[in-house]
Amino acid sequence: MKNKKFFRPHSGGQVIIEYVLLMVISVSIAALVIKQLGSRNPDEPGLIIVKWQQVLQAIAKDLPDKCEGAGCN
Repeated sequence: MKNKKFFRPHSGGQVIIEYVLLMVISVSIAALVIKQLGSRNPDEPGLIIVKWQQVLQAIAKDLPDKCEGAGCN
């Protein structure tokens, strides 16, 4: 005997619609986050671009014959 309280024979389409709606929302949020993080706009660069530029500048300033810090002899 099936429990009629939880058995809905005509609810298969609703599950698909809910799944598609959740996928659209998830993809939209992901696209917005990626657009903001990886923006190459010179006026407002994204966080990843800013941090990458900082890494490149730190590497470029590194001189092999200079030692800075507590571990220098």
